[in-house]
Amino acid sequence: MAVKDVTFSSGGAQVKIEGLRKALRAFEAAGASAEDMKDLMHSIGLIVVATATPNAPTLSGALAGSLRAGRGKTKAVVRAGGARVPYAGVQHYGWPARNIAAKPFLADAVQSTRAKTFAALEDGVGDLLKKQNLT
Repeated sequence: MAVKDVTFSSGGAQVKIEGLRKALRAFEAAGASAEDMKDLMHSIGLIVVATATPNAPTLSGALAGSLRAGRGKTKAVVRAGGARVPYAGVQHYGWPARNIAAKPFLADAVQSTRAKTFAALEDGVGDLLKKQNLT
């Protein structure tokens, strides 16, 4: 399997990798752990977090402090909010009934880092393929 077998396409804020299951099975068959893919996806999420953090609405800084990257095997996830910051969704998407305007800092960060995240994904998958002698 070569890097060219893994293709990238975007639809909104999602990235679809055609052939990812096949690539993951090949990685696992060659002895790679799922931890390698989790590390890659986490590092891609951190790119978005680094861009979104300074643009998050601030009053106390709790919302910016709640941004974090997940560790999925097949997807990069960025989360905001939690029990101590339950208003993260309201700040991001707005609440017209309460006269709260949307401040889509996460969506903006995804858009502005798109080229960087695609490059990191392509490089990371390529490195994993080389590491497992699959190229």
